[in-house]
Amino acid sequence: MIKSIYPFFVLLILQLPVYAQLDNTPADQKIAALLAKQPAETTDALNEAMAQLERFSESDISALLRQLTPPGKGDNAGVEYAANSYSYHVLTAGKAAQRVTFIKGALAALNAITDNDNKGFVIQLLQNAGDDTAVEALKRYLNDDYLNEKAARALARIGTESAGAALVAALQDATDQSAVNIANALGFMAYKPAEQALLARLHTSDKSLRKAVLYALSRIGGPGTEPFLREAADEVDYVYDATDATAAYVNYAYRLAAIGETATAEKIAARLFRSTKQDYQVHTRIAALRLLTQIDGNKRVNTLVKGAKDDNSIYRNAALTLLVPHLDERTSRQLAKGMFKADESVQVAILRYFGDHRSTSVLPEVRRALDVGTPEVCATAVSTLQKLVGDEATGELIGMLRESDKETRAAIKDALLITENPELPALLTEALAGENDPELQVLLIELLAQKGVGSSVPVIFEIIQGNAPVQVKTAAYQALPQVVRPSDLPDLLDLLPAASSEYASQVQQAAVVSVNRSSNRADQVTAVIARCRKSDMTSRSLFFPVLSGIGGEEALALVAGYADHNDPGMRRAATSALAKWSGAEALPKLIELSRRKVMDSTQRDAVFKGLIRIVGLANIPIEQKVLHLRDLFDSAESVEQRRSVLAALEANKTYNALLFAGKFLDDEQLKATAANTVMNIALENKELYGPDVTRLLTKVMALLSGSESSYLREAIQKHIDELPRDGGYTSLFNGRDLTGWKGLVANPIERASMRPEALAAAQEKADEIMRQGWYVEDGVLHFNGKGDNVATVGQYANFELWVDWKLAKEGKEGDAGIYLRGTPQVQIWDTSRVDVGAQVGSGGLYNNERNPRDPLKVADNPLGEWNTFRIIMVDDRVTVYLNGELVTDNVVLENYWNRTLPIFPMEQIELQAHGTHVSYRDIHLRELP
Repeated sequence: MIKSIYPFFVLLILQLPVYAQLDNTPADQKIAALLAKQPAETTDALNEAMAQLERFSESDISALLRQLTPPGKGDNAGVEYAANSYSYHVLTAGKAAQRVTFIKGALAALNAITDNDNKGFVIQLLQNAGDDTAVEALKRYLNDDYLNEKAARALARIGTESAGAALVAALQDATDQSAVNIANALGFMAYKPAEQALLARLHTSDKSLRKAVLYALSRIGGPGTEPFLREAADEVDYVYDATDATAAYVNYAYRLAAIGETATAEKIAARLFRSTKQDYQVHTRIAALRLLTQIDGNKRVNTLVKGAKDDNSIYRNAALTLLVPHLDERTSRQLAKGMFKADESVQVAILRYFGDHRSTSVLPEVRRALDVGTPEVCATAVSTLQKLVGDEATGELIGMLRESDKETRAAIKDALLITENPELPALLTEALAGENDPELQVLLIELLAQKGVGSSVPVIFEIIQGNAPVQVKTAAYQALPQVVRPSDLPDLLDLLPAASSEYASQVQQAAVVSVNRSSNRADQVTAVIARCRKSDMTSRSLFFPVLSGIGGEEALALVAGYADHNDPGMRRAATSALAKWSGAEALPKLIELSRRKVMDSTQRDAVFKGLIRIVGLANIPIEQKVLHLRDLFDSAESVEQRRSVLAALEANKTYNALLFAGKFLDDEQLKATAANTVMNIALENKELYGPDVTRLLTKVMALLSGSESSYLREAIQKHIDELPRDGGYTSLFNGRDLTGWKGLVANPIERASMRPEALAAAQEKADEIMRQGWYVEDGVLHFNGKGDNVATVGQYANFELWVDWKLAKEGKEGDAGIYLRGTPQVQIWDTSRVDVGAQVGSGGLYNNERNPRDPLKVADNPLGEWNTFRIIMVDDRVTVYLNGELVTDNVVLENYWNRTLPIFPMEQIELQAHGTHVSYRDIHLRELP
C-alpha cells in the first residue's frame, strides 16, 4: 500500500488545464480508462489522469476507491497512485469544488469498505485533502485499535475546532496506544482547549502515554501547564529520560518564547540554567543558555564569556558558538582576560576561537601565549598568529624556531607550509645557511623541499658535500628531487658517481626531474647520454636509472646494449633500468628479455612486472596488448605472475581477453582473479554476448564471495537478462578437436554442380586428407604444411570473425590466408618475402583484380608471433583489422572462381593450406543481419 507523500505532484499539477467537472460516461468505463494508464510514468500522463479525475462525480470517486482489494489479493497500485495524487491535486488553487466532491466520495467509500488496510488508505486520503466535513466520520475510528492512529493523524492535519474537540472527547476514555496517538495528535495541533484534558491524563504509570502528554502540553504552551512540567523535569533531575520530561519543559519554554510570552520563557530558562550545574546536566544547561541568548543575547554576554572558560568542553564549545554574534573587541578582551589562569584545554579552545574569528585585537595575548604557554598552547598560538597576521607572520615564525620546543616547531612548520609570502624562499634559505642545530636543519630542509624552493639548491649541495650529521645529509639528498632546476643537471651528474649507494637513487631521481623540467629537454638528454658514455665502467651503470626515467630511443639503445654485456653486474643494472623504463619504446626489448632463459628470478620478475606496466601505458591497440599479455602469461613462472597478467587483461575489453581469462575459472589458484576479469570485461560491454559469455558469467556468479557478492550476483544476472537472446559470438573451434570442420572439396561452383552421392564421396576423401595435415594441440589448430584447406561445416553470409594466427618462424615460404564465403582470400604473409610482394603486409584481399588488393599499412607482428584478425563481411564488402590496425577498409571481395559473378551470398569459411606450418586459435564468429 502506498504510504509515502508525493509533494512534487503539487508543482506538476499547477499547470493543469481546466476540464468540465463531470460527464455522463458510466463509472466503470471512466475507472477503466483511468487505470489503464496507472501508475502514471510521465508528467503528461499524470496531468491527463488528474484531468480525468476532475470529471469524476462523488459516486465515481467512491466506486474507484471501492475497487481496492485486501492486501495479497490483488494489485492496488493503480488505484492508490491515482487517488493519492488526486488528494494533493484538489488542494491547489481553483480546485475547491473538486475537493468537496473528492471528500464526499472518499467518505462514501470509507463507509462501504470493510478491509481495515483499505480503510486506512482512505483515511490517509482524508488526512491529505479532508476538511471539517470529514470530522464526524473520522472521529468514529478514534476508538478503533487498528485505525486509531490514522484517524488521529487525519484529524490533527484537518486542525479545525471540531477536529480538536473530537480528539479531546476521545481522550477521556482512550486507553493504551490509542491514548498515546490522540495525545500526539493534540500536540501536533497545539490545541489549547485540550490543556485540562491532557493534565488529567498526566499522572499515569504508562511511560509512553506520559511522554505523549508532556509533549502535547509543551506544544500547547498553556499557562496552567508550567508547574506540572517543572515538577516532571525536576523529578528526573533535569536530564533526559524515557518520558522526555526535561525535553518537554525545555520545549515549553521555547514555545512560550515563540508565541510572545518571553518574560515567562526567560524565567523558566533562567531557572533551568541555575538548576543544571552538574556535568551530567550539560545538555539541558546548554538548551537553557541558548534560549536566554535567543531572548536577549547582549544581556548574556558575560555569562557566555564565563561559559567559554568552563572546564566542561561540551558546555565551553556551546558558549563559544553562542558568543559569535556578539564577538567584538570588548568581548575578545573579556575572553582573553585571565585566560592564562585557566586550564590548558580552555586556553587552546579560546586561542583557536580567536584565530577562527579573526580577533586581531587580542594579538598581544596570542604573542604572550607563545612565551608562557605549554607546548600545546604554543602550538595553537602559532596557528592563531598565522590566521590573524597572515604572511606578515613569516619572519616572526622563522625567528621563533630556534627557541621553540618540538611541538611548537611542528606547528610553525605547518603554518609556513600554507603561507604564500613571496619572501619565504629567501628567508628559509637564509635560515638554513646559518643554522647548526641538526633537528632544525632537517625541518628547514623539509620545508624547502615541500615548497619546492629551487634557489636553495646551492645550500643543499653544500650540506651534501660537507660534514653534516647523517640525518641532515639524508634530508638534503631526499630534498633534491623536489627542489632541483634544469640548470642543476651538471652538478647532479658530477655528484652521482661520488654519492654513496644509499643516496644514489635520490640523485638519479633529481637528475630525471631536472631534465623533465627543462624547456630544452633534448639537449639535457644528450648531456646525460654523453656523460654516461664518458664515465668509467665502475660508475656507468649509475646513469642507467636516469636514462630509464627520461626515456627516449637514444637512451634506450644505450642501456639495451648493456643487457647483453659480459659483466653480470652491468647486465643486471641494464635489465633493472629497462624494467622501469618510463616510455613505451622499451616494449620490444622487454619482450625479448622476457623470453630469455638465462636470467635470475629477481631480474625475471622485474622484467615481468615492467612489461605488464609498459603494455598498459603503450599507445597500441588493445588487440595487440592482449596478444602481448597472453604471450607473457605463457612465460610466467609463478602463480602471482599469472594473476598479474589476468588482472592486467581486465583493462582490455575484447572478446578474446574475456575468453582467455574464462579458461582459468576452474583453476583453484587463479579463479578469483579470472572471475573478476571476466566480470568486468563483460559488464562494461553489452556487445559481447553469446552462449560462451553467458556460460562464463554464470560460472563467475558461483565463484563470488565476500561482502559485496550478493550485489555483484544481482548485477551479473541483470546483465545476462538484458543481453539479446539470439546470436552473439560463437566459437568455430572448440580447442580440443576438429568438430565443426571438414576437408575442402573443389570450389563453390563445382560443389554446387555435384550430385549428392558424388559430393559425399568427395567429402569423405577430403576429410581423410584433412586429418593428415590438420591437428589440434594445446588448444591450437595446426597445419603441418601438407594437404589442403580446412573448411567450416556451416555456411555464413554476413559476419564478424575473430581469429588468431601465426606463421612458423622456420617456414621457407610463409604464406596462408582465410577464405570468405569459399573465396580467396584475406592474405597472410611472411613480410620478408619481397620477391613475391609480401612486404605490403597481411590482411589485404590478395586475389582482387579490379578492387584494392593490398592492405593500407603493415601491421604484422614478427614471424613466429601471434597476430589477431578481426574480419567484417557485409554483402560483398570486407573490412579487416590486423592487431587492431585497420588494413582493409570496406573493399569489395571479387569472385575469384568466376569474375563475371558477384561473390556468393552464403558459403563456408576456409583456413588456407599453402605448404607452410601455420597455427590458428580463438576462432569466433558473430553473424550480422
